[in-house]
Amino acid sequence: MVITKYLIKEILKTQVAILFILSFIFFSQKLVTILDDIINHDIPAHLIFSLLGLGFAKMAELILPLSLFFALLMTYGKLYNESEIIAMYACGVGKTRLIKVALVLAALTSLFATINVFYFSPWSVKHEKKIINEERVNPGLSALVKGQFQSSPDGKIVLFIQDIQNKKFHKIFLAQRESNHTQRPTVVVANSGYISAPAPGIQLLTLNHGMNYEGIPPLGDFRITYFNHYQAVISRKSVTKNSNTAQQMSMSSLWEANDPDTRAELHWRLTLIVSVVIMAFMAVPLSQVNPRQGRVLSMLPAMLLYLIFFLLQSTLRSNAGNNRLDPLIWLWLVNGLYTILAIILNIWDSSTLRRLYTKSRETL
Repeated sequence: MVITKYLIKEILKTQVAILFILSFIFFSQKLVTILDDIINHDIPAHLIFSLLGLGFAKMAELILPLSLFFALLMTYGKLYNESEIIAMYACGVGKTRLIKVALVLAALTSLFATINVFYFSPWSVKHEKKIINEERVNPGLSALVKGQFQSSPDGKIVLFIQDIQNKKFHKIFLAQRESNHTQRPTVVVANSGYISAPAPGIQLLTLNHGMNYEGIPPLGDFRITYFNHYQAVISRKSVTKNSNTAQQMSMSSLWEANDPDTRAELHWRLTLIVSVVIMAFMAVPLSQVNPRQGRVLSMLPAMLLYLIFFLLQSTLRSNAGNNRLDPLIWLWLVNGLYTILAIILNIWDSSTLRRLYTKSRETL
């Protein structure tokens, strides 16, 4: 029992450290993507922390099994290298104890992976899409950039703001093309202005001290109006809910749906949970270190097997979503093959296999 607690404690410490490092790496990658979208004016800058927080659940799908796999490899590899496991074997503690500890931690990690895959991940993807769509449809002040001409999605309105300070505009140019046969093109020039929200769902544009030019240039029919305050209601568009994408659907919805993309997503999420146990079971024999090779070289086959597993499963998931194969057969075929490989690796150097090998030689 003391040895079991010691092994669990050492593995958990390593897993937490690996989780922190992997989270930092994935956060950095996500941050680069978000900053690129901000530079290209696809999303406003104030959404950076919201999108980073919502993206963590999706990142956890991959880093949870990877953190346990590396923690087992590094911890058991260290114990092999320092001959601690050899001393455990000499005291009567067999390899079965190492497997049990790995499976206990795999069950604990699988519990967190299940909660994340079932609830947090689809919820975060859904809300991330909702926030981005809301900003793109109703950008308000956050989408305004000083010193640049900006046009509306339909191209009928062009806006230029020379400077923005404390949520107030300075030196504004607003041009509106003819939207229908009853409204003539207009150009508004103002010294200052701001956007307010007097009621939910309503945005009010207020311009101060300017001129309004209304008319058609070729005809020479213009109406020029001087104003101290000019107000216009910015209509708020409704955001169309995009709840049909597979990544945003709950597990119950995926289970009931029958189209290729949802079936592929269902079996992919289940694979993310099962892979925690499979890879943890496989990590026990792969963690054995040959002192002549070193720990890094001894871990290379394990890292290759892990990489092949997830690259293959990702490819199968993509092809299943395009209705090129059945995810129930192919994704679980890979899971089954890796489970069999893990069993073979664990019994390869066991006493039971050695006795069977000895008996077979005596029979021959």
